[in-house]
Amino acid sequence: MRTRSAKKNRINVITLGCSKNVYDSEVLMGQLKAAGKDVVHEEEGRIVVINTCGFIDNAKEESVNTILDAVQAKENGDIDKVFVTGCLSERYKPDLEREIPNVDQYFGTRDLPLLLKALGADYKKELVGERLTSTPQHYAYLKISEGCDRPCSFCAIPLMRGGHKSTPMEDLVTEAKKLAAKGVVELILIAQDLTYYGLDLYKKRRLADLVTALSDVEGIAWIRLHYMFPTGFPEDVLDVIRENPKVSAYIDIPLQHISDPKLKSMR
Repeated sequence: MRTRSAKKNRINVITLGCSKNVYDSEVLMGQLKAAGKDVVHEEEGRIVVINTCGFIDNAKEESVNTILDAVQAKENGDIDKVFVTGCLSERYKPDLEREIPNVDQYFGTRDLPLLLKALGADYKKELVGERLTSTPQHYAYLKISEGCDRPCSFCAIPLMRGGHKSTPMEDLVTEAKKLAAKGVVELILIAQDLTYYGLDLYKKRRLADLVTALSDVEGIAWIRLHYMFPTGFPEDVLDVIRENPKVSAYIDIPLQHISDPKLKSMR
């Protein structure tokens, strides 16, 4: 009985989908921990938050099955509450509310303050860079922007995540310093498209400047760049990769970019 009581108010965050969802779950857990909540990642807890993916069919199916499993556990009395957030919930909230009504509440990708309120916590804007990381101690994801402005025919990211929005450079440097203080030595930069970084805030692409600033953070020894679009690629980033020993000589470009007809069909 003591074990059950101890876990009664524990919040278990379950993360599905990509590394950007991992980052979002870590921010959520950081906010909850700062509010004095007992929060864990994919362990046991009587309150479950499922951070879903809604990008491709397999991911949608996994998200729906995870929700159904949690609802069944709630009906069996094994957990008390189920909350759903993330891309699937953003994209299909009315359908989910109709088809799986036993979820306590659904939230979209931009509803963090509302989700926190439902969990008995207040959103704290001053917690820049405060996250409860779930990756191995030596590396962490750093999401430098949210959303996307590209109209690709195959992709629903703008629908689920909104338009492109860069995080101010000074906030990212602050976050990197806090991660380094916790023992993180490798930063993996992520976004829907890293090359767009800065266009909205600074009216120019400033990924190279950001990478240079992050490499100056004491304790950071390695920076890896993920999710970069070839169109409009800022070539000064290549100079940074070549000249800065802390930056991995690696660029992620999907295979379909060798085919002009395929690119045309994808818009």
